Parts: sequence; C-alpha cells; structure tokens
Amino acid sequence: MLRYTLIRTVWVFIILVTVLSINFILLKNAPEFPPTDQDQADIYYARQVADGYMTIELERDPEMVQMLREKIRNPNNHPDLVLIRNARYVDEGTQFRIFTPVPLINQYFAWVRNIVLDWNWGVSTRVQVNVPVYDVLLSRIPVTVRLNLVALFFYIPVGFFLGILAALRKDTVTDNVISVAVMILISLPSFVTMTFLVLIFGYGLGWLPAQFPPADVTGAIRYTAYVLPVLGLSFGAVASLTRVSRSELTEVLTSEFLLLARTKGLSRTQAVLRHAMRNSMVPLVPGIIGSFVGLLSGSVIIEVIYSIPGTGRIFIRAMTQNNYDFNLILGITAFYTIISLFAILLVDLSYGLVDPRIRIGAKR
Repeated sequence: MLRYTLIRTVWVFIILVTVLSINFILLKNAPEFPPTDQDQADIYYARQVADGYMTIELERDPEMVQMLREKIRNPNNHPDLVLIRNARYVDEGTQFRIFTPVPLINQYFAWVRNIVLDWNWGVSTRVQVNVPVYDVLLSRIPVTVRLNLVALFFYIPVGFFLGILAALRKDTVTDNVISVAVMILISLPSFVTMTFLVLIFGYGLGWLPAQFPPADVTGAIRYTAYVLPVLGLSFGAVASLTRVSRSELTEVLTSEFLLLARTKGLSRTQAVLRHAMRNSMVPLVPGIIGSFVGLLSGSVIIEVIYSIPGTGRIFIRAMTQNNYDFNLILGITAFYTIISLFAILLVDLSYGLVDPRIRIGAKR
C-alpha cells in the first residue's frame, strides 16, 4: 500500500508539471495584454526583466531613435526595420527603452526557477495590476474552499438520507416522489438552479441576500449569504448521491448474503446497519471525495452570478476577451489541477480504507 501511494504521488506531480507546462507554452504564444496605464506598464515590464522573461536595451543612436519613432507611428515606413513581436518600445525623447522577450525555452526555465526557489507565479496584469498572483489567490481561495466545504457537508447527509429512505421504501409513494425530484434536480445545471433561487428568495421574497455582501459587512448576513450558493451547488449533488445510494443499497438488500443474515436471526434493521450499509458504501465513498472537484467547477459560474469574491469569479474576469490575465489564469489553473489530482489520489486510496479486503497495487 505504501509503495502504491508513493508511486501515485509521483505520478500526481508528473501530471501536474505536464499540465502546467502545456498551459504555460500555450499562453506565452498567445497575444499579450499588459497594463494599459503607462506607469503600471513600466512597473510590469521592469518586473518581466527581473523575472527573466525579457531583456532591456537602450537605443541612443539619434538616427535609429528617429527611425523607430517613425516606424511605430507608421508601420509602412522603413520596411527594412522590423519590430520584434511582443517587444515594448518606450520613447523617451533622446533614447528608446526596448523590452525584448527572451526565447520561450528560456522563459520556461525562468518560470520554473521562480516558482521552485521563490514561489513566484508572476504578477497580475488586469484583475489586480502588478499584484503578485500568489497574493491575489491567497485572498480568494479561502472563500471558494469554504463555500464548497459547506456545500459538501450539507449534501452528503441529505443525499444519503434520501437514498436510504428511497431504498428501504422501494416502489412506495415516498420512493416515487424522491425519484421524480431526483430526475428534475439532476437535469438542471447548477447555474440555472442558482438563478431561480436568487430571483425567488433574493429579489422576490427578500428572505436572503440577493448578492454576496462585501468583506466589511458584519453580522448575521455574513452567514445567511452562504445559504443560496450552498443550495445552488448542492441540489444537483444531492440528486446524484440519492440516486446512486438508492441503487447501491437496493442491490445489496436483495443480495444472498443479506438473506442469509436474516435467516440466521438478524432483524431487518440489524441486517441493514451491520451489513447492507457497509457494503453499499464501498462505491459511494470514493465518489463523494471526487465530487468535491465537481463542486469546485460548478462554483465558478455561481460565484459570478452571486458576486462571490472567489477564484471562480476572477478566473472568468481573467479570461475576458482582449483582457487576458495570463499569469492569473496559470495560477488558478494550478490550483484547480492540484485539487483535482489529489482528489483522484484520495479516491484510489479510499477503496482500501472502506473495504480492507481490497489491496490496491498488491502483487499476486
């Protein structure tokens, strides 16, 4: 088991490096959108030089300065003078400051070195200009994680309860009502459910906040503001867990070993609690761990709808057309990739914990 865990952990890091490397190469080959403000742009390009992504050169030759000035104003002038792609030319009157990107492979190794040695993910260029990406995410990740953990601990007991209830009362009115509700809820995307919740309980009835409150707001509203997004995230997850738990428990209840337990004198309640529940949990527990990733992806749109200051909201802002914030996109991608990969690792390890008979990676 230890050997298997170590091997899978190594593979997690290999896949993580591969995914982030591919994203880095793709983003660096896309058009760049630096800060629009002159002072902020100067700070950004100076940081690019310091991080090893660009070099700076001063052009003081009067003739070349004049040619560059005319070339920038009218690209058709001086056809023999080629402007470097993605370079920045700063006209300072008597000289030009030229920030030139280094080769992509050099940028990649500089990026890896900055992360490994300084935990430097670069700076934001649009969302929070010239603020380190790590600092931007550090203020947003707790909100997203808190929201999804609350939703996780809400939908698990509710989903289990409804699934068990439907299985124990199979083919009754209770089972039919739960099954119809499951079909409806599992068919609705989370953002549709969230929109209806906000319209009805936020704007219509006014029972709950229609938007997530600012950080400086205190009082009960700080807690009631989580009700609508948690429900929006949980309804689909509750429906899915209810359906799966009902199916698994129903199959176990009709199995031969459970009938044998009943013939040996166990009551129906004892047979269900001691045998049926444990065996039906084997395929469910790994799914619950993996569902946290699904909640994270669903919360991206819900954060936008409800104005929640989490990672999903700034990810959408960073992806806006002609307003891309590539460093921030890369940082958020790393966050979601790490969560996903370690969730998959926990799913694999959880099989052996739920059922000791399962020996993952054991040799024959």
